[in-house]
Amino acid sequence: MHPAPVKEPQAADAIGAAGLEAWRNFVVANSRLMRELDEELRSRHGFALGDYDVLIHLSRAPEARLRMCDLAAEVLLSPSGLSRRVERLERAGFVKRQRASSDGRSIEATLTASGKRLFGRLRETHLRGVKERFADRFSAREIERLRDLLARLERQEPTVPAPPTAPDSSPSSSSSSA
Repeated sequence: MHPAPVKEPQAADAIGAAGLEAWRNFVVANSRLMRELDEELRSRHGFALGDYDVLIHLSRAPEARLRMCDLAAEVLLSPSGLSRRVERLERAGFVKRQRASSDGRSIEATLTASGKRLFGRLRETHLRGVKERFADRFSAREIERLRDLLARLERQEPTVPAPPTAPDSSPSSSSSSA
């Protein structure tokens, strides 16, 4: 007679109903928010959220300049998508590409003066949209908690250990001094 095989829990059981619902809410909310923020930038300024993504990373860099490979590591675009986007921004005069002075093999993208002005306009619209669609939906305390929880995902921290269980209080494990 063979022992009965151990049945692995279903993935849904391992996550739990609350975990699945939280995941779905996160995915749906993120998708909706990104779509709405993108649509708002397109309708008000004629630029996409991906353009804003490139501009914000360049604006934060020293001298508003990044090597294309470093920019690619920062933005949420594929390398080919980034190249096409930077080409469009360059044709419009918002970004300038040139060989890196420190390494002639690398190409750097630099935010131009008109790119900095464009970034300022896009930033105002974007931050207002983030405030209205996201931050205003939570209390200050909830925002701080969300920040901390989502930072754990961004940093790819390991799973949080289960909380310690209460000490065993059964009569056989406790000593009596009667």
